[in-house]
Amino acid sequence: MGLVRRALESLGAPGGRTWNTVFANDIDEDKAAIYRAGFDDALYDPLRVADINAIDPGDIPPAELWTASFPCTDLSLAGKGAGIHAGQSGAVWGVLKLLNTISDDRKPDFILFENVMGLVSSHAGADFRLLVAQLNSAGFGVDPIRIDAAHFTPQSRPRLFLLATSHRRADSMGLDPIDPRDIQPSDTRPTRLLEAMRAAPELTWHHRALPPLPPRRHTLRTIIERLDPLDHRWWSAERAAYFRNQIHTSHQPLAQRMIDDPTATHAAAFRRMRDCGDGLGKRSVIELRADGLAGCLRTPKGGSARQILLEAGAGEYRVRHLTPLECARLQGVTDPLPEGFSDTRLLFALGDAVCVGAVRWALDAITGALNPAKTPAPTPATA
Repeated sequence: MGLVRRALESLGAPGGRTWNTVFANDIDEDKAAIYRAGFDDALYDPLRVADINAIDPGDIPPAELWTASFPCTDLSLAGKGAGIHAGQSGAVWGVLKLLNTISDDRKPDFILFENVMGLVSSHAGADFRLLVAQLNSAGFGVDPIRIDAAHFTPQSRPRLFLLATSHRRADSMGLDPIDPRDIQPSDTRPTRLLEAMRAAPELTWHHRALPPLPPRRHTLRTIIERLDPLDHRWWSAERAAYFRNQIHTSHQPLAQRMIDDPTATHAAAFRRMRDCGDGLGKRSVIELRADGLAGCLRTPKGGSARQILLEAGAGEYRVRHLTPLECARLQGVTDPLPEGFSDTRLLFALGDAVCVGAVRWALDAITGALNPAKTPAPTPATA
């Protein structure tokens, strides 16, 4: 729906750059409509709605940077583990085919891949190693990093970014191949990611000196729409009471503390299948987050996919789903959402989208705009 483009055209770190989008592609007509409604492209529309495998290399104009957020369906916990060899996540092969067939004078200097952290462990790490090997064969070294949207918005959304740099550009940037066994864990390169890299030391890896990710500054309260208590989007008293009774026993004390608090507080809630320890097996229960974050946004394909908001305080509580505007704010969208689209269409697009702030940080990282000399050393991490 254009959130990568918003990151490209936004202001990043001092010394960073803004980009001009010359080509875009998606197969989904609904997302394409939302994309076009969000940009003033009356004279030039860069979006091509088509299967990536049907794109002709000659149709892609010269560009310094390519980005690719290929579907995570077959790599995430919600998928069935098909990996990058089949299913929707196999769309990545369309990108690689274009990269290998386009003329050298039109190949990019940088490629920014984005996907879920599940790519690291898909097929016991084989998918991750294969993708990096394919990029190496095309003339690119790879610097993988993890960025969580929680550093930019109140959403827990850890994502893997592959910073791929052409060998010719790497030379000019002073990026030499590095043995991953020489890289120390940090917030952007946790142990899990380093172990996946160290399993293939023969591949061409890069390593940028990066500052720590920004500290968390936002909580759910900063993105909440202030709805009138009589607004129709609040659930009925009966439905809210049913919700309250479904809260897992271990989370009931948190709910009660929120209700007893003299000021209004908020918590994201999710439906989960859990064993409640009463001998009745697993059943659907409500779990609450107490860390001020929403969970990772998903497309609203099932009852547990839409996030629920609990607002409580002064002896009362109200319940509703997060609104499209709130979900947009969780993805770092500051502009009003385009009009004329149903909540369902917007929520589908937002669930498949990226966090603008996280992508912007990755863009500044890939071009070397982030200067760690101005910030403290990275905090060691173990997971």
